[in-house]
Amino acid sequence: MLKPFFIFNIVLGLLFFSLNGTAQEFEAALYHDFHFNKSGQSTAQKPTALGLPFFDDFTTSNTYPDPSKWVDNRSVYINNTMATGLKSRGVATFDAYNSIQIPYDTTFANASILGDSLVSLAIDLSNYTPSDSVILSFFYQAKGLGYAPKPQDSLIVYFLKNNSIWQRVWSANADDFTDFTAASIAITDTNFFHDQFQFKIATKATFGISNSHWHLDYVLLNNQRSVVDTFISDVAFTRQPRNLLNDFTAMPFRHFKTQPSAFLQNSAEAYLRNNGFSITSLEYNMQSVAMNTGQVIGQANGNSIFSVDEEKPIHLSMPAIENYPLTDPNGNYTFKTTFSATPFYLNEPSANDTIVQYQVFDNYFAYDDGTAEQSYFLNLFPNAPGHIAVEYALYMPDTIRGVAINFPRTVPSSSMKEFSLAIYKSIAVDGQQDDIVYQENFLLPIYQEEANAFSNYIFETPVVMNEGVYYVVLTQAAGGMSDSLYIGLDKNRTGANHRYFNVEGIWQSSLLDGALMMRPLVGKALPPSQIEEVVQDNDFVIYPNPAQELINIQFKGSKKPLNYHFELVNLEGKIVKKGFQTWGSSIDISQLVPGIYHLRLVDNAGRKVSKKLIKYSEKN
Repeated sequence: MLKPFFIFNIVLGLLFFSLNGTAQEFEAALYHDFHFNKSGQSTAQKPTALGLPFFDDFTTSNTYPDPSKWVDNRSVYINNTMATGLKSRGVATFDAYNSIQIPYDTTFANASILGDSLVSLAIDLSNYTPSDSVILSFFYQAKGLGYAPKPQDSLIVYFLKNNSIWQRVWSANADDFTDFTAASIAITDTNFFHDQFQFKIATKATFGISNSHWHLDYVLLNNQRSVVDTFISDVAFTRQPRNLLNDFTAMPFRHFKTQPSAFLQNSAEAYLRNNGFSITSLEYNMQSVAMNTGQVIGQANGNSIFSVDEEKPIHLSMPAIENYPLTDPNGNYTFKTTFSATPFYLNEPSANDTIVQYQVFDNYFAYDDGTAEQSYFLNLFPNAPGHIAVEYALYMPDTIRGVAINFPRTVPSSSMKEFSLAIYKSIAVDGQQDDIVYQENFLLPIYQEEANAFSNYIFETPVVMNEGVYYVVLTQAAGGMSDSLYIGLDKNRTGANHRYFNVEGIWQSSLLDGALMMRPLVGKALPPSQIEEVVQDNDFVIYPNPAQELINIQFKGSKKPLNYHFELVNLEGKIVKKGFQTWGSSIDISQLVPGIYHLRLVDNAGRKVSKKLIKYSEKN
């Protein structure tokens, strides 16, 4: 229990097994490509071939590979959360899913398929020979915080010959799921020394029920090297800095101000690494700024001795967030903390000498950092519902207005798996009883086009509560239709983060590491709206239904809104049509593909109510 509304759960990251030996809660791979929406992708190529050295440490704020270096035909994901034991902030993550959320090849189950690949732009090697010791090196890791490749899966390197044929020159199987490993490949075949040389790094995966994650860093192609020369002499920040809060990753500023010392870490913490050959004293500093005013609220500097190839945390004075004024109780307050290190090695990469942490205070509570590395789901018993509860607390009276959930895309889609959302005052653990305050039923997963995006489920009636512990509970109905509903799981968080589950009528503490990406939305009570009144006054119907070209909305109660917003959602959870309608006017569905849809009415506060719509074809 949260006492006095918060604790730290430190548990083993193991699957929980019931007395009969059947696992009840599971982790699963992310069944989506991280670039489902490719609108931000750039594939522009330089008009002339590149020269040596070719180097990329993937230190960028963009999730796409650098188009001045790479041809992005099967896009990898540039990130700082999927790998462990990083050499430098930013890695390129490969998986086995394409941009439309399915494996690249699904011809044969359990067969080997090609996954993501990364291809360099053309590099002019025409003036080099084997005697120039041109060598490609990089660091690679399997799994990290993602999903482990199967033993037969592999990471492969190809070189482009002067006859435009790709030749396989190196590969590694997924034997080591722990550390980054150095690879070094000497170019000795004269067929590779031409002015349009390219190299390709690709993955081979096994089509089945899992994904295959590989991570790549510090790619260097240069001459006058040795095959044992894999070190990059560099001072680099690595993993994301620790959140400034000690349990939550985000919360409303008004709640934080009730007792700041209870929520703040003792110091600002980042992670620095010495990737070079020298034991040295490294210098670093920190500055924290309030984003809405630009006011500097904290500055500090320090130094520490680092051994060769050592990563360790650095600690600096906590910025004075608690002294920042609360001018808008429902406002967004974001504080940007920038950590910087002084370069030590000659000509070392500079982009990774800084790293930024954003501390968000907004109208929601969160334990997760906003990125999913895996998925979480329950294995339901045939005739019993499944419940997932996440424990939160209010530190002053407030209104719970809904829940934001990250639903990773799945293969096949889980868009028709209904669930309920509820707020419980208590659940039956530690001698307490289930005490339900509010519940909404017949909800469906909404899938966003962007990875790690949340879908908001706004309550029809805001839930006003006093300070104290409460639980956000997601319930999957019995009968098999809602089994294995996947929710994003942030694996960068240690412990189960106040999570419980119930599949046999008994609440149990979760034993899987990570924070479930399910966030309560809070704030002042939402104003009444026309649609809310209509919903409470006998709902609405769609006619005709099934329909082919036009549909109409008939409100069953006495109150008729003058106008309303609507959304039409397909079975994949994607909004295919939306608009603003005047009461009595028809909605044109003639351009929609025949099938089943959900028509949602949306009020000005974002509350939604939906009905099923069937669009039939002319043949019917």
